[in-house]
Amino acid sequence: MILYIYSKDSGIYLYRDNGNVDGALYDMGEDKDFTLTPPPDYDKPWYWVDAEWTTEQPS
Repeated sequence: MILYIYSKDSGIYLYRDNGNVDGALYDMGEDKDFTLTPPPDYDKPWYWVDAEWTTEQPS
């Protein structure tokens, strides 16, 4: 299972984790969260807002 990790504070996409789910969740820390939905591409910054990826930085 692939997890797409983003910052809880800003929603910005940080990285993708292909490893063991339990290990990935343990390594994330309190300041990160994840989704199973990949960002549309990796060419620009993406933010996870209202359960979808957007290029607009939340206020």
